[in-house]
Amino acid sequence: MQILARTGRQTSAQHSLGIRVMLLTDQPDGLTSRRLATYGSLVDVEDEVYTALSAILDDPMGYDLFVMDCDAFGGIAAAERAIATLIAAEAKMRVMLVSQEFEIPAYPMGLRTAVCLPDHVSETGFRRGFEHVLRDRSAMTLM
Repeated sequence: MQILARTGRQTSAQHSLGIRVMLLTDQPDGLTSRRLATYGSLVDVEDEVYTALSAILDDPMGYDLFVMDCDAFGGIAAAERAIATLIAAEAKMRVMLVSQEFEIPAYPMGLRTAVCLPDHVSETGFRRGFEHVLRDRSAMTLM
């Protein structure tokens, strides 16, 4: 059997199937989880900060994205601590934060900066954040 892998820049949403996401949320069946699942993501849900971070750091395959519903865990300050923990452990994660503390969506251009979305963001705004945070991900196709 021969397996060929082709990598290339991901250019459209149709290539987002199978994105591995660690979602930290107090609402496992909430809006964030449902949105990620409709994009074809493989979503692992945790409801405790250190359990989620440990799962990310201990996972041998690596997650493509860490999404945090910040409000139930201490808001933006808790998100900053979680990101600092990942950085200290040398995890190279894409991060998307959702919180009522954000007034407007932020789609920063830095490759290792978090996309920040208000909890009331529209479906279009959430999808834009999802695609934006994954814009540098190399797609792999098995042939």
